[in-house]
Amino acid sequence: MQTQIAKVLTILILSFTPTVQANTPEPQQAQTSFPSFVLPDWFKVSFLDLSEDNLEAQEEGKQLVVFFSQEFCPYCKAMVEQNLTQTSIRDTFERHFDVVSLDIWGAREVYGFDGEETTEKAIAAALDVQFTPTLMFFDAEGEVILRLNGYVSPYDMTTALEYVSQRHYTSMSIFDYLASQQRPDPTGKLNPQPFFVDPNAPSQGQPRAVLFEQTACPDCDNFHRCVLSLESVQTRFAPFQTTQIDMWSSEPVKTPDGRSMTARDFAKSLDIAYAPTLVLFDANGQEIIRADSQLRNFHTEALLEFASESVYLEDPSFQAYIELRGDRLRANPNLRQGPTTRDVCPNL
Repeated sequence: MQTQIAKVLTILILSFTPTVQANTPEPQQAQTSFPSFVLPDWFKVSFLDLSEDNLEAQEEGKQLVVFFSQEFCPYCKAMVEQNLTQTSIRDTFERHFDVVSLDIWGAREVYGFDGEETTEKAIAAALDVQFTPTLMFFDAEGEVILRLNGYVSPYDMTTALEYVSQRHYTSMSIFDYLASQQRPDPTGKLNPQPFFVDPNAPSQGQPRAVLFEQTACPDCDNFHRCVLSLESVQTRFAPFQTTQIDMWSSEPVKTPDGRSMTARDFAKSLDIAYAPTLVLFDANGQEIIRADSQLRNFHTEALLEFASESVYLEDPSFQAYIELRGDRLRANPNLRQGPTTRDVCPNL
């Protein structure tokens, strides 16, 4: 569903220990038991003119970051309270970036990089923001150089900040940057699932689900243990021909559109730069949507329904579908059966 340009820009960070690790969290934000959160006071006080904000950032030797969120968003709460309170992360943001916050459903007037008046909601839609939180990093011309779609761990965020603040993007892609730091784990194995099929199996005329992972990957382990182990999730994989790919492997695989290449080249062709990344394709091998951040069962189930039930053909907004699905479950709690991610992994 994304254009090739969007694919190049839509990148997240692999799950491995970066060269600079975050320090112990400092409780800068109030910890709450429900997904309400308070934005850090070091975010930029903006008049919501992004071109002006970008110019001011450049004049100070910084870069502009836009933080897209929404009210009562558990992933936004996690990023604010678990990531942005880290001393090293906060210090890196304050030294190298100006951060402006926008609500993806907001009606406030915003002036875009082209100087045209719009709204928070409209600019989020124009930038194809499908997950919250989304962090978008911009260059001097107002072009996106990196985006983090959804919640990523403090370690992964540190790696992202290194890539941008040290301007590695001027000489290499995020995939190549991560590959240069990747430490192979030849003894490690990927987590199995009963619904996985061989990556070279002939097409069955079904939509395809491809899960890109790596060994020695805590986020991958959590995804299997806390999400893919649930019956409610496994059931929703039934319409898909689902394969698992080691994104650093040189083993040959067949892509959903029928090409043959190595697993590593397949991952690079899709700009996969976070493990695990789940990419959903239609029966013709065209990408529908991807999840390249930490998700719980609710959003994983919604993602699979969004693709398998062809909801995206009627309305390409995944966030809109999540809202409708949530309303449906709240109106009829009996639709929600079985354990959830929070039951299996209370801390996730």
